Amino acid sequence: MDDRYALLSPYLTDARKQRFGDVLGQRTNWVTAVTEDLFDSHNISAVLRSCDGFGIQTAHVIEVQNPYRVSPGVAKGAAKWLDIERHTDTIHALRDLKSRGYIICCTTPHTSDTTPEEMPIDRPVALVFGSEGPGISEAARAEADLFVRIPMYGFTESFNISVAAALTLQTVTHRVRLREDLDWKIPEQEHPRILGDWASRTVKDAHNLIERLKNGGDSPSPRPE
Repeated sequence: MDDRYALLSPYLTDARKQRFGDVLGQRTNWVTAVTEDLFDSHNISAVLRSCDGFGIQTAHVIEVQNPYRVSPGVAKGAAKWLDIERHTDTIHALRDLKSRGYIICCTTPHTSDTTPEEMPIDRPVALVFGSEGPGISEAARAEADLFVRIPMYGFTESFNISVAAALTLQTVTHRVRLREDLDWKIPEQEHPRILGDWASRTVKDAHNLIERLKNGGDSPSPRPE
């Protein structure tokens, strides 16, 4: 049992605990974002910020040639509230998501399969966003269950990756939340772990404090964060 949240609760303000509960109640893993080999830290940070803003708990980062880096000024701390799973191989990452029941939806302006407004959401959805410039790789293309495009009406062929992710994630998560027949919320059995993570990233020196509390040692007087 994950007891970190119970141990750290005295060090959190009532307002912070209320905020944790409100946000967690709207979190989902029915939709997840997958970035494939992005090289611009501003772009990946913007995608992660969109994930947090639209209530997506888990993001997947595929690092083939380019390592995962976050730009603090863009992410605004969003990354610390997310579960970020890192992968080094596109095929392995996407097949792993398929094994968890996700439909793989690769975003690209070069197909006419479906749009964010029309794509199926009866199963959990993994939205794959390809690298700046080349877009999704051939490996991702081969694993895709369907392709998603954002309708455009100007001379520009495609949006920047961060804009495309924000538009797509907003539309798909909104549609999911409107569906009363979908069990889209985070299961309650996962709440203690997530709350423990959030509290551990909020309370100063949380790891050492938890160890002292578990071992019955003295702890400083609570100064709520």
